[in-house]
Amino acid sequence: MAKTPGAASPVDLFAVQPYMTLQDYRDPDAFADHLERLGAPVAHRAHEAALVVFPEDIATFLALAAAPAGLDQVATLDDAFRLLGRRLLRQLLWTRLRHRAGSMEAAFFTAAAPAVYRAWHRTFSRLARLWGATVVAGSALLPANALGYGSDAYQARDARVLNLSLTFGPDGQVHDHTAKVNLVPTQEDRLHLAPDAAPRSVYAVGPHLVGTAICYDAFHVPHTPHEQRFTGQVPALAALGATIIAQPSANPWWWDQPWPLDPSSSGPRLRRDQWMSEGLPAAMAAAPTIRAGVNPQLLARLWDVHFDGRSMIFGRQDGTVKVMAHAPRSDAHPDSEALIHWSLTV
Repeated sequence: MAKTPGAASPVDLFAVQPYMTLQDYRDPDAFADHLERLGAPVAHRAHEAALVVFPEDIATFLALAAAPAGLDQVATLDDAFRLLGRRLLRQLLWTRLRHRAGSMEAAFFTAAAPAVYRAWHRTFSRLARLWGATVVAGSALLPANALGYGSDAYQARDARVLNLSLTFGPDGQVHDHTAKVNLVPTQEDRLHLAPDAAPRSVYAVGPHLVGTAICYDAFHVPHTPHEQRFTGQVPALAALGATIIAQPSANPWWWDQPWPLDPSSSGPRLRRDQWMSEGLPAAMAAAPTIRAGVNPQLLARLWDVHFDGRSMIFGRQDGTVKVMAHAPRSDAHPDSEALIHWSLTV
């Protein structure tokens, strides 16, 4: 299909919904090949400008590429960390001492960061060039790069582990980086992640400005009444001129079951309903200059941790925020992989 040139042409929006396994993460080449196959239709899009968004944590488990054998035999994430702690004890203790890491989890993510960053950067830089598209490369858990983000070289700035997202332009260069501000209670706090306080930024895709808000950062309200420091990031991105929000997500709760953190006295809602009523659609409704939101979900079952959810693209129609495209399935299963698409007209 021929591309329509011109600065005022529509923008093709894509949300990538992959199903990932331990095998995808034990081999960086398998990781890259899997994502390239799933996103291949992007190269045949209708319009010149395109935004492709991958899920949160898509690169986090690349930390397992150099891990010792036996991880596929344990039952829980805690068991996996214990196994890693025993077999990598000397390396983790050295990393913890050198970088003053506050926990063994932080030491593990810091020690793995150079290899994770290299595979992550190389994979998505290549995909952005291959497709001629702007690609939001999901996120990974690692410290900020003291060398910057202009190449695949990496040096940890410190041992503050961030939920970090990179965005690659069609030239394969990093055009934006951002880290998560609001950490999900009972999930990211267990991993001793650090919240980010850096100013937000936006980047151009065709005639639009895009802002990345990683998962919970794009919510309109906090999950619990105890999060006094929660600050949804959509208003700040709208103030910078963003008209599109990229929301890479990895939902650790069952999508079609009651959400355990629901504080309502009438009983918990299903997670899918809470996502719609408090998440990006609600944030967009309160920020009328936002025209679209791209929300891919990660699908995976790794030990006792699972991620599921329905990837969606939201748009504004007749003043109302609506679902313009969605994945057919939300369960963590190989048949649930999807690439969804919607064109935003100027």
